[in-house]
Formats: sequence, C-alpha cells, structure tokens
Amino acid sequence: MNTSGRRFGTQGQVSRRRLLKGGLAGLAAAALGNWPQRLGAAQAPAVLRGSALSILQGTYFIPAAQDLYKQQAQAWGKANGVTVTADFLNWPDLQPKIAAGVEAGGVDIVELWPSWNWLYRQNLVDLTDLAEAIGKRNEGYEPYVLNSARVDGRYLGIPHGQSNDSINYRISWFKDAGVANAADGRRLDMTWDEYHAVAKKCKTGGHPFGQALGHSTGDPPNFCYAYMWAYGAMEVDKDGKTVRFNPSEFEDGMRRFIQAWNVGYDETGTSWDDSSNNRAFLAGQIASTLNGSSIYSVAKKDQPAVAQDMNHMLIPKGPAGRFYWLGTRTFAIVKNSKNIPAAKAFLEWWFEDPQYGAWFHLQEGYQLQATIKYAKDPMWEKDPKMTVFRDQPKYGRDLGYAGPPNDRASLAYSKYIVVDTFARAVQSGDAKEAIAWGTEQLKRVYA
Repeated sequence: MNTSGRRFGTQGQVSRRRLLKGGLAGLAAAALGNWPQRLGAAQAPAVLRGSALSILQGTYFIPAAQDLYKQQAQAWGKANGVTVTADFLNWPDLQPKIAAGVEAGGVDIVELWPSWNWLYRQNLVDLTDLAEAIGKRNEGYEPYVLNSARVDGRYLGIPHGQSNDSINYRISWFKDAGVANAADGRRLDMTWDEYHAVAKKCKTGGHPFGQALGHSTGDPPNFCYAYMWAYGAMEVDKDGKTVRFNPSEFEDGMRRFIQAWNVGYDETGTSWDDSSNNRAFLAGQIASTLNGSSIYSVAKKDQPAVAQDMNHMLIPKGPAGRFYWLGTRTFAIVKNSKNIPAAKAFLEWWFEDPQYGAWFHLQEGYQLQATIKYAKDPMWEKDPKMTVFRDQPKYGRDLGYAGPPNDRASLAYSKYIVVDTFARAVQSGDAKEAIAWGTEQLKRVYA
C-alpha cells in the first residue's frame, strides 16, 4: 500500500486541542520540578557532544503535556551537549513526514501510531532489549500493548500508551431513563442491549444518543470495531488470512444495532466526524456518545454545569465480551538516523519515572498507561469520573484482530470497510447485505 497516503481526520483533533489549550498550562511548570535533578542519570556519551537529535510526533490534545515534553527534550539536550529539536505536526501531516524521513533522512526519533510499526518495519531500529527492560521494571506491559506493539516478536519502538476512550453520558438523563447508580460510572456495567434500551428512553425524552459513522479516523472505528468484536466477528482469524466478518451472531447484532439506531440515536450521525459528537454533547443535543475524556476536559473549563452532570462508563459488552479498539503508540528510531546512540540514550532517560511520570500525570488520565505499574497510580482515584479509563487497557485489541495489526489491517482501516458496513446497514436497514458487502471488501484486502 502507499503508506504516505494514510489519512487522519483533522477537524475533530484540531478543534478539541484548541478547546483544551490553556486548561492545564500551569501544571506543566509544576511538573518540571519532578525531574531536572535526574538529567545526569542517563547522560549521552561525551563523543555525542555537539551533535543533533530530531524528534517528530503528532500534536497533543493536552497542550501542556506537549510543552512539557519539549521542555524535557531541550533540558536533556542542554545537559548532554546535544542540540535537540522536537516538532509536533497535525495528525494528517505526521505519516507523510515520517515516510519522507524514512526515505530521505533528517529525523531520528518518530512517534508511530498503532500499526505503523508494521508499515515501516524494514526501516526501524530494533529496540527489543530496551523496551523489555522498561516493561519489566514497570511490572509488565498492559494487554493492549502486547497485542499491538511487537512486530514478529520484536519491539521496533518503545510503547508509551494511547489516548483514552469510553462512554460519555449525562447523569440526569440516564436517571430519567431509569438507570440505577447513574451518578457513579464505576458501578455501571451494561450489555449493548441494555445500553440501547437506555438510548430509546433518552431519545423519547428528546435526548438521543450520538455516534459518528462518517469517514473519520477516531470515533467511527472506535465504535464499530468494538461492536463487531463484541458480537463475535473479526476481520480475520489468527492465520491473518481467513476472513471472519460474517458469523450469524454478528448479523443478529447488526440487526439489533439498526433497530437501536432508528429508535435511540441521532440519525444524522452517518455524516459525523470526530468533532461532531463532541459539539453535540456539549450543546446538550445528545445524552451519550463514545469518546475520549476530551469532552469532560473542555466542559470543566468552559461549561462546568455540563461537567457536573456527566460521567464515564466502560464500553458495553456483547455475547463475545467487552472490547476496545486500542493499540499503543511508540517512539521509534529510524535506521537512517545519523545519531542512533543519542536517540537511544534520550529514550532510555525519558522513559524513567521522573520524566515519563510527570508527562503521564499532567494528562490526568487522558493518556492511558502502557504498563501495569501505572494502572496502580493514585492519580486514577483523584477524580472518580476518570477512574473507569484505568480499566480500558484490559480490553484492548488492535486492527486486524485476531490476526496481526499489519499493513493489510491498516489498508482495511484506511478504506473504512468496517465503518462503512455499519453506515450501509443503518441507511439500508439490511444487516445481511451490508455484512456481505463488508466481507467481500475484506477478502479483497486479505487475499
């Protein structure tokens, strides 16, 4: 596939980031106090003094965390005599820039999104020893990391986690729908049928659920892949070839979803992108949606009444269980880097507790932990409305599950095959035809 052609939705990411900007600015300075004393702990060899190191990653939804990372990188560079530049690109621009760097050079450390480690596997430095050491000292990696970070058993980057995602809902409207314990999302454990029964009641009361099913790279696949797995379907089996998209359980689940869509959802969601449900929730137009905690972060700053009346719960479960589409991002080193020793030294230092911990805590749960140790962090108990995200990593699966998250899984994702199957189903009302179409499309990809 043309790896430089992968698309990433921009409206949702950019708008959310702007909305969050400034909300945590003061915390970055406070976080800096936790780690400068450790700058000498992993100094680069003297021979690297006078050299340069270039780091490339995507922009952050939490701008203060981005500022902190840049300050950490520059402080390490100053202490070690290395000129460090850290650039942050809008999401749609990141992969083309990485592809250019892989071909022409000019960059040393790159942030890879889930499955990109497969796409660039011939061009990345093997960091297995370092990644395994980092995982071991932090009580091992979370299941979703083990499902997504390795390429043929090797770590071609160091896992740093992923942004969170779960069910956002309005407490008062859930109470009106008869949901017991609605005020405490930690006590809610619904099936998809139970969740959709609430949707019907909420829509009757004038507050439907909202779900994006358009061509956007975050919320639509987050929802559709999770629902697909919950009803026993998957792109391919463990062999990475046999398409398993059309079991009878999934056809039944899709019929249930069509019915729920008609009676419980805002039906314009087939054209929504990653920012549409955020706006609808904050405007009081919808009672629930699958999203990260960015809605809550914005509400705390700009709409405290909404923040007080909302909470989060784990994604519902189906006959096959509970699942999240979740793969880790990694920091990798490109093989054509002219400063691989410095890149390794920086990553080794940055993943120590004082640096990584400050960066992790600053995001207050928006960044999911990569290792089990950080699942036990007291931070998760500070705000009960954020606690459920701590458990999300237990249920993570990546693209292509039960096969590997390889280039074919990335191609199926970039073509929106699974998402379009759901959109076709709700638009036509024909679950069987939509799934048959999706099955044929997946067979072409995985043939």
